[in-house]
Amino acid sequence: MEGFSRSVYWPSLLLKLSASISLGLIYRFYYDSGDTFQFYSEAIQLANTFYSNSWEYIQFIFQHPEAASGEEGSLRTTFLVKIISLFAIVTGNNYWITALWFSFISFLSSFYLFKVVISTFNKTEVAATLSFLFLPSVVFWSSGIIKECMALAALFILVAFYLRIMNRGNWTVPGFLIALLCLWVIWNLKYYWLAVFLPVVITSLACYYGFQYIKTSSGFKLIFWIGLFFVLTFGISLTRPNFYLDRLFGVIVENNAAFASISDKSDLIEYYNLSDNWLSILLNSPWAVFSGLFRPFLWEADNLLKVVISLENLFMLTLCVISLSRIKTILSAPQKLLSLSVIVYSVLLCILLALSTPNLGSLSRYKVGFLPFLVFLVSYQNPLINRLSIAIEKLNKIVRQ
Repeated sequence: MEGFSRSVYWPSLLLKLSASISLGLIYRFYYDSGDTFQFYSEAIQLANTFYSNSWEYIQFIFQHPEAASGEEGSLRTTFLVKIISLFAIVTGNNYWITALWFSFISFLSSFYLFKVVISTFNKTEVAATLSFLFLPSVVFWSSGIIKECMALAALFILVAFYLRIMNRGNWTVPGFLIALLCLWVIWNLKYYWLAVFLPVVITSLACYYGFQYIKTSSGFKLIFWIGLFFVLTFGISLTRPNFYLDRLFGVIVENNAAFASISDKSDLIEYYNLSDNWLSILLNSPWAVFSGLFRPFLWEADNLLKVVISLENLFMLTLCVISLSRIKTILSAPQKLLSLSVIVYSVLLCILLALSTPNLGSLSRYKVGFLPFLVFLVSYQNPLINRLSIAIEKLNKIVRQ
């Protein structure tokens, strides 16, 4: 296992660092504008405040973002800009070095999760490598100076912490404090990830430990899981105005219309009479899941980036189709609570993102919040991945000889 980890460490690190430079170059020369340079421009202005008035800078850093800006998107941007400014000060306002540092931190978290996964589940080296270290869209969109880079790094640490608890691993006070720090980072950057993640994780942990002492039927366990999940989800819905039950669907439809107004029709997921009511959301959810996971298709790709994403989607579709024949095995395995957690988290987040962000290009970026976990689930003990593992083992033997 250690030998395998060493063999993928440097290639995956090099890929991650290259992705951060590539992202910057694409935003500079391909897109007309990009939030990565806008974030850095604001961070430089803040860093310059440090040089002219350090006390004013420190006050702003520890000031709650809401005091500086009241809009939801601006709150998250302000939080990220504060983080970037710290790196800008150290790097002398160098965008590229800061981007490499962001990617390096993201890589360390992904490699840590990779190590935890392969030590928790037997014979998952190839599946974990694919899911957490080499999945093209995840590597690219979690690199450089963008919100997803730091948010996914924090989420990976939280997932590793969750796996250790689920497997009765020892956790320390420093580890718990780091988990709290990660919660804080995600809440300030991608709070809607946590809105789904926390109810799923807390429900699964409660069931895992609670039903070790209470013997009951599988049907009751499932009903209890669903009931507790909905209670926790309702609690989370009270924490942000956009989550209020009387506003959530309206926010989704408003965001959908905003993206539709600035997107080419060829890049758009079209829904059937989408409106802010339960029935409309429910009817459009299957198409949202399918499109969110498997589009753009190859024939919809009109540039190199879309071609890469469509090939990844085709591979994902293949893994999912093969996994359908193993669904009973997945749900009846000893890790069924983990499987259920991944499925519920991925499907719900995919629905929310695909409905509110119907632009396929933007969606390929936003879905990194769930994609690596879902890819690992459908790769775990998948016959296609097993054959790939055998081929890699044979190749390693040949190389050693």
